[in-house]
Amino acid sequence: MSVTPTPSTRTAKQPATAARFTALAVLVALNVGIFLIEVASAPFSDTLNGTLVQHGGLSAFEVDHGEWWRIVTSGFLHASGAHLFGNLVALLILGGVLTLAIGQLRMVLVYAAGLLGSSFSVIVFAPDTLTVGASGAIFGLAGGALLVGWRQRRIFLLLFAAAWTLYTLSSTIFVPGISQAGHFGGLVAGCLAGGLLVDDGARLRSEGTATALVAALLVILFVGALVV
Repeated sequence: MSVTPTPSTRTAKQPATAARFTALAVLVALNVGIFLIEVASAPFSDTLNGTLVQHGGLSAFEVDHGEWWRIVTSGFLHASGAHLFGNLVALLILGGVLTLAIGQLRMVLVYAAGLLGSSFSVIVFAPDTLTVGASGAIFGLAGGALLVGWRQRRIFLLLFAAAWTLYTLSSTIFVPGISQAGHFGGLVAGCLAGGLLVDDGARLRSEGTATALVAALLVILFVGALVV
């Protein structure tokens, strides 16, 4: 009698090649490409004062006056090369670990939740600032890893995410110019998204179900950022 193998309930079904990191590569390319456009559009001025940042950075005042795209675009803009580099290192590490654990589609969903959750938090708790950077989305990845690791008892994933989160928060909490509202907002939203990825039996939900649930969370965060 032959038995048809079924995918593991604990591990996302993934290709056996480097193609499993396609989504992560796209996220990295987007952040790098947009930064290069920032530099090209304002080559002789500080990037933070460049045209692209001024028209795409997160500003609660401008969002209130119809510039809704800032809720998303701010997460792909950076203030300097060092700012970009630090975020890319964290993105590659956390994004890679989470892709291996839950698959690239779910990783992207958590990233998106972190980005929108970060924007929502900044608008609520730091409305007078102009904020840019992918760190809110990256904290979302950490939050997703924490929840998935906890609910599925993946000790390595849980400890790694917890160590990164504690180290990053403790090392930046008193640094001026760092958006703590964005970091905490991304972390909380990532936790919510991670919780939606795992069912009551500690199994990863199917990609279709996970997409629907996290998409609903994304809509709530985006609309919330518009109306608060």
